[in-house]
Amino acid sequence: MRRLQTYVGRSLRPLFCPIVAGLGFFPEGIVVAAQAAPAPDHPNVLIIYADDIGRGDLSCWGQRHFQTPNIDRLASEGMRLPNFYGCTVCAPARASLLTGTSNAHSPLPNEGGLECELAAGLISREEFEKGVAHRQSERPGRYFLGQMARSAGYHTAYFGKLGIGYTETAERIAGYGFDAHCGLYDSVICWGFYPEYYWENGQKVPLPGNPKFDRATPHCPLVGGEQMIYSEDIWLEKCRDYLTEQAQKKNPFFAIYATQLPHGPASIAPQDFVYSDRTEWTQQERVYASMMHKLDSLVGALTAHLDDLGLSDNTVVIFMGDNGHETLPYLDVSGRNDVVNGLWSGHQRGEDRFDGTLGQRGVKRSNHQGGLNVPFIIRWPGKITPGSESERRTPVYDILPTFAAIMGVEIPVAIDGLSILPTLTGEGRQREHAFLFWHNSTGASKEALIVGDWKLIKEMDCQASSREARRRVYRAALYNLAEDPYESKDLASAMPERVNEMLEMIKQAQQPLP
Repeated sequence: MRRLQTYVGRSLRPLFCPIVAGLGFFPEGIVVAAQAAPAPDHPNVLIIYADDIGRGDLSCWGQRHFQTPNIDRLASEGMRLPNFYGCTVCAPARASLLTGTSNAHSPLPNEGGLECELAAGLISREEFEKGVAHRQSERPGRYFLGQMARSAGYHTAYFGKLGIGYTETAERIAGYGFDAHCGLYDSVICWGFYPEYYWENGQKVPLPGNPKFDRATPHCPLVGGEQMIYSEDIWLEKCRDYLTEQAQKKNPFFAIYATQLPHGPASIAPQDFVYSDRTEWTQQERVYASMMHKLDSLVGALTAHLDDLGLSDNTVVIFMGDNGHETLPYLDVSGRNDVVNGLWSGHQRGEDRFDGTLGQRGVKRSNHQGGLNVPFIIRWPGKITPGSESERRTPVYDILPTFAAIMGVEIPVAIDGLSILPTLTGEGRQREHAFLFWHNSTGASKEALIVGDWKLIKEMDCQASSREARRRVYRAALYNLAEDPYESKDLASAMPERVNEMLEMIKQAQQPLP
């Protein structure tokens, strides 16, 4: 770590929200709560947020080709939610996490890649600013997770892949309620693990040994050079320093560590290429498995640090994903035998050695189960039964109201989420959603809605669509997830009344919140 400290050895100083100083950087309509002293029994919070991960990527959910012992230990000490849902891609999931709303109501992402293009001289500062502001006024968000934690007296921090996306700024991160941050603002820059620089509380920190931003996307070698700095090493060091500082100050903290792992392109530092000898795998598979080892190692490093600081017993630790498993970093899917008119139905045929979706249909970008279902593990000593599991279908937008209940905070705006505190602790009555809802902006599918075990999805009709002709036709498909978890038996034609009822619910789900 000595070489890393040459460039990142500075302490992480808090960036206080500009509105406190009267500078007015928050988007119109944002509710800002003053920081208050927390109740003595309020726990610290550390959310470890993985990027592009399925349950099948973890050995506690059956991964056989590599092991994730630190994440497994977290599961054995806490609760797993196998029916937890993120969104199809990163930005909508992060918007739902930070606002407690479905992506019918959460803030819309702006344009991505702007900072990389600006650094490369491909766009002007004016074009950059215009792209950052794009769609911000349409749904700016009214209340954010960081603001809520601050109102309960927590010091708040964000590390790694920052904010909602696709291009963030220091003012926007502060607007979400985070006192301090360290990481990357541009989601396209997050596609690489060797950035030219990173941001710490609005200050640019150069990494001279890393490749320059000289094109629209970052350089991302499969295996980095010896003198290059792997970004995850920075976020881990900064997060550990932050935890140490808060422990010394006896500050309650609310921290999000949004790791870039295991998002592609596949890339690993030479010292972390632990599966280099698996010659029966492709080079990309060896790197991807090594990335998963790296992810598990950082989870172990953070939980061990909480142990060393004496904070584990009073800290809620969550490990979760944003969207479903992605195969592109290591798998060429062009030869699938079920591609019709250049389009894939999403059914798994065993091509994925690592089976990150556990055989569920679809991957990232799809509203089928493989694109939405993500791992969720939560540990809260003394409150959550170790080694427990809940089958409740839980969306990411339930996280904010759950912490509101834990912190005793009144949410001042209408949201979609419901607290799952009764599910976690076994105390009180658990409220249930009338339905769960998702938009999809990727084109792989359209809206999806779950009611109990029934799922309606506007999926692509591959027979009527054509990639070459750029024609996409969608149909309403109905699945019973309890009996058909792989979404292979469309019951829409046999149950038209249920289909019509759920189509009406989709309209209801998209009505504005009061």
